[in-house]
Amino acid sequence: MAERADPLDGPMAPEVIAFDVIGTLFSMAALEPLMVSAGGDASTVQLWFSRLMADGCALTAAKEYEPFREVAKASLRDVLPKAKAAARDKVLAGLAKLDEFPDSAAAMGRVVMSARVIVISNASAESTKKLLARGRLDAFVDSVVTAEDVQQWKPGSDPYAFAADAQGVPLERMAIVSAHPWDVLGGRRAGLVTGWCNRTGGVFPASFGRPDVTGPNLLEVVERLLVLRGG
Repeated sequence: MAERADPLDGPMAPEVIAFDVIGTLFSMAALEPLMVSAGGDASTVQLWFSRLMADGCALTAAKEYEPFREVAKASLRDVLPKAKAAARDKVLAGLAKLDEFPDSAAAMGRVVMSARVIVISNASAESTKKLLARGRLDAFVDSVVTAEDVQQWKPGSDPYAFAADAQGVPLERMAIVSAHPWDVLGGRRAGLVTGWCNRTGGVFPASFGRPDVTGPNLLEVVERLLVLRGG
């Protein structure tokens, strides 16, 4: 795998920017009515995603791996135990019909003017590629890396290191852009430059360190990454 060099004067502008997918490029709002139909409410979407990621992180910490869909199905059953199986299946199917955020295409289009674009997802390669095509974002993407490739979920280090190695760049010349603090933490621990998209105006967890750049939307995050040292 690629190795990170010790930066002398802070992070460098990335040659490759890796975007997270669900919750970063694509909104989960389309799942809200499906969740209501299953017996939850709009807030259940975030509750489910948090439970899903907690389970995925626990598997990673235990050095075990389960596919995203299997963990998503099990965690949804835990969150909505009284829902009919058919209603839960509609929620799962809704993951393939998410809408891209309005700033996703603009941000990716800005990156390709100066660097390469890839995505790193915990979901399957097949579902990720279909979602990118649905959102008409696939034309920007040089490569799709998923947890399947290394049998480990983000925020474990392997997906990030595998992506940098596949792109032929040292870790410090690749950035992760994500709306999830846990993903920013994973990227930082792996040796990447980090960009946090703070869409909600929240506070980054103090125990996770600090992102290299922060912005309220994807376009501002990538603009700030691209003007780092050497950019």
